[in-house]
Amino acid sequence: MRDVVYEVESEEAGIIAQVITWPNIMWKYRVILHDVDAGEQVGIHKSFKHLGDAEAYADTCIEEEA
Repeated sequence: MRDVVYEVESEEAGIIAQVITWPNIMWKYRVILHDVDAGEQVGIHKSFKHLGDAEAYADTCIEEEA
């Protein structure tokens, strides 16, 4: 089961970045982006071993889009 453990949104850019659990041998977390206006997931994602790294990447994605 995949759970959202962190979420950050840029209302200005209409983007939500979520960190979800990703039960995998190599990766524990995945960052996925959603286009709020289109109501769909953007094709960009990245996997991480550590939650802190995933959260920092999610924050960076939002800052770049704003």
